[in-house]
Amino acid sequence: MGDLNRLSLAWTAICGLRSQIRPVFFRRILGIAILLLAIPALSGFTFQGEKIDKRYYRIYGASHAELVKAVRRNAPRNGRAYGLGIIDFFPSYQTERKDGSCRVKKAEVGLRVQLRLPRWQGNKQVPRRVLRVARNFERVINAHEMQHVRIARRYTRLMKQRLLKMRAQKSCWTLRSNTRAMIRDLKKQHIWAHRRFDNRTRRQIRRLL
Repeated sequence: MGDLNRLSLAWTAICGLRSQIRPVFFRRILGIAILLLAIPALSGFTFQGEKIDKRYYRIYGASHAELVKAVRRNAPRNGRAYGLGIIDFFPSYQTERKDGSCRVKKAEVGLRVQLRLPRWQGNKQVPRRVLRVARNFERVINAHEMQHVRIARRYTRLMKQRLLKMRAQKSCWTLRSNTRAMIRDLKKQHIWAHRRFDNRTRRQIRRLL
């Protein structure tokens, strides 16, 4: 999980003046099936909009055993994950003082996802049953990771909505503290949403090969 104290220090370093945009940044690494990690990343860089970057690892083989060997050799995490998604959220918001209180005036949340997916690059003359297994593996893993992307999109929208609905406070410091707590809570919910999805599909993923 993310380190809130370190994240708070990053906030302090990059906040600047009260009326400026204040970025918050954290990263999640989400893998297929049993791989699920969370690594905090501290940075003043902010990103708007959405970017999905797909990269592929090669699968091939003239037999089922060769196909499995290729997956174990080329898949992410030294073959321990069939697919991998690196999900970066980039929340930022702007505050203003009005009528003696501090409120969120504007908010945006950028989303950047890097996917590592299988792609068949074997000989077209392989046995039909091997090709069928490989194509099904490719299709299911791609669909699985894109569901992780949809989960991330949902939390991107939710984070923006909650930023805009933050209750005004007398102090901008208090508002920022409350915002950090809200983001921390969403981070936990986000991880559990991915875990629940992986748990529901674990048996299907294990049957692929």
